[in-house]
Amino acid sequence: MKSDKKYPFFRINDLAIPVVLFLLLQSFHGGGEETSECRLEVHTAESILRYELGVDSIFTVMGNLGEMEINIENEMARISRSPCPGQDCVRQSWLSKPGDLAVCVPSGVFIVIASEDDSLSPDAVSY
Repeated sequence: MKSDKKYPFFRINDLAIPVVLFLLLQSFHGGGEETSECRLEVHTAESILRYELGVDSIFTVMGNLGEMEINIENEMARISRSPCPGQDCVRQSWLSKPGDLAVCVPSGVFIVIASEDDSLSPDAVSY
């Protein structure tokens, strides 16, 4: 059985599905660019301090037990020195994504990576 119609190897309609899929993927990923700026928030008993993650720095904050040292490097942050006895906060890994959190319970200090979208920052229940 032979068909009377001739079908070309490639039709322009064959491009519709890949183009639609590409546009859908681009809309979900936002073009592959990260637009949210992240910052480090240091919560102490007296205040909330905010630092930019893009600037490498080392600074100290005062906790309940004494001074704590916090290190920002390569857009990541960590507690590098603490006067607490257990040193669990110092042994935690680097914080890099929004919502990452390090807590020093004896000193009453915690640090969190926050973004422009504050839905990931600690609320009254987690504080």
